[in-house]
Amino acid sequence: MSKYQQEWKKMIQTEEAFKGWKIRSSGGDLLIRVPEDTDMDVLKMQFSDLIGPYAPLLKSPKTTLKFYVGNSAASDFIFTLN
Repeated sequence: MSKYQQEWKKMIQTEEAFKGWKIRSSGGDLLIRVPEDTDMDVLKMQFSDLIGPYAPLLKSPKTTLKFYVGNSAASDFIFTLN
């Protein structure tokens, strides 16, 4: 797991904005499970706005990172952060 990926994982685990989210790493990607009652269409549209303010807080060199986000056994959407 890259340092950048580790920082994102820690951020999502500790920030109040992501309360109830479960996160784990898989290769160079992050797998995120949100609560079952989450409106996935709204989250998909607002995901970049939600995580965007946290990106400048990370100190590691930026790399491409994929977030697989869902609230069931399958991923509902993939967000790629370049």
